[in-house]
Amino acid sequence: MTPRLMLARLRAALARRDTDPLRRFRRRYPNLRGTVFIITYGRSGSTLLQGLLNTAPGSHIGGETFDTLGVLFDATARATRAHRRWGDEPRAVDHPWFNAQNIDEIGLEQDLALAYAARVICPPTDATWIGTKEIRYPQRAETLPALVAMVLRSFPNPVIVFNSRDAGAVAQSRWWASQPEAEVRDLIARMDGIFAAIAKDHPERCFHLRHEDTIADPETLRPVFDAMGAEFDVAAIARVLSNRLTH
Repeated sequence: MTPRLMLARLRAALARRDTDPLRRFRRRYPNLRGTVFIITYGRSGSTLLQGLLNTAPGSHIGGETFDTLGVLFDATARATRAHRRWGDEPRAVDHPWFNAQNIDEIGLEQDLALAYAARVICPPTDATWIGTKEIRYPQRAETLPALVAMVLRSFPNPVIVFNSRDAGAVAQSRWWASQPEAEVRDLIARMDGIFAAIAKDHPERCFHLRHEDTIADPETLRPVFDAMGAEFDVAAIARVLSNRLTH
């Protein structure tokens, strides 16, 4: 084995043992300060919010990814289940759960978080804040607190922004309009309640915004920018608000 290969393997081993998300991410993104995730449901005004948060200098907050982050959560949850159920002791090679004791769900979670940044968010290497927004969370209502906990553990300096909107406005927009309004209102009320509960549990990291408030008074965004330690550019925010979205 060559010295270069030995050094590469040593660095890889050290990286796997590094439990500090920011330190791990900064090996690839040296200017990184943290991550931002917009969690919401469809037609909540999340694309506008995405644009507003991208006014922070150096930010790269992407759009939807068909629930890719949720699928990564599923993978780590399954690995954790296998390890906890069958990894209490070594199993024989002919046992159906052979090697379960060696499952490293924490390492998997850490590796997937960095892979999500590198292969899904795909930010420039000099980015300061990176992240995505996703609307496909109603299907994950039961496990959303656990998914948020994963984000808080595995991503550097995470800032999570829950976005809500008046249920009546949501029910009348695009594809929601084809659904029974009472069902839409019930779903929105349930999701808003979950958002509020999680934000209450993690007040320094999680923020619950309302689309109507953001439109009426952009200053309601300032606590998010303060949490990011990012400039609150009033002129840039006004420009984003003045652009009419067509989707």
